[in-house]
Amino acid sequence: MALSYKELYFMLFSAITDALRELQCGRIVSAIQILLRASEEAEAVHMETDILPDAPLE
Repeated sequence: MALSYKELYFMLFSAITDALRELQCGRIVSAIQILLRASEEAEAVHMETDILPDAPLE
């Protein structure tokens, strides 16, 4: 699976947005779980995947 840093950024940004929504509703534990899951998934993707730059290397 090829992934760009941009796609990884969007994945993490989405999780942060979800966690902020949970915090605004007072669901702290849920927000923490979202952030931990996103962190673990990003780590796994980074370690197991060739991450490609958005632009070709010259």
